[in-house]
Amino acid sequence: MQKILPTFLLTLVSVFAANVVVAEDAKIPTYGDWGYKCEKAPEGDEELCYVFQNVTKKDSGQLVLGARIAYRPGQGDPLIVVTVPLGSLLPPGAALMMDGVEPVKLTFFLCAAEGCTTVATPLNPDMIAAMKKGEQAVVRVAAPNKQVVGLPLSLNGFTKALDTLKK
Repeated sequence: MQKILPTFLLTLVSVFAANVVVAEDAKIPTYGDWGYKCEKAPEGDEELCYVFQNVTKKDSGQLVLGARIAYRPGQGDPLIVVTVPLGSLLPPGAALMMDGVEPVKLTFFLCAAEGCTTVATPLNPDMIAAMKKGEQAVVRVAAPNKQVVGLPLSLNGFTKALDTLKK
């Protein structure tokens, strides 16, 4: 635990020296700081399309925050999945925050080499409206010492990316 805490805090502190990396592949359409991608579903021939943003450390390219938003057939509200660095305190989960809107609680699903990922969670209309008007959202996580840290999520291009996803 002693080794995880300094690494986690170092990762989070370095978010202030982070890059928003949308797509290194020139074939992926981008809208500001958001990319648009489609992939085959693991089962069947269905294609799943989503918009995404990856925030990485400038010096190492390590993922600091990853966000994916998609619509499921038959579901009105889009779903968000977030990946945060290993070492996040799991019981409290994470939260997507915007001023003036009730936070969206994000429950962790699993942790792997790239970080800890949340369960797909619906974004309510109030949160979507706030994100379309805002410049930055924050994903709040807790470190093992229970210190709460906010990871910035750029909303540059979010409206256009989401509108493209709905088509």
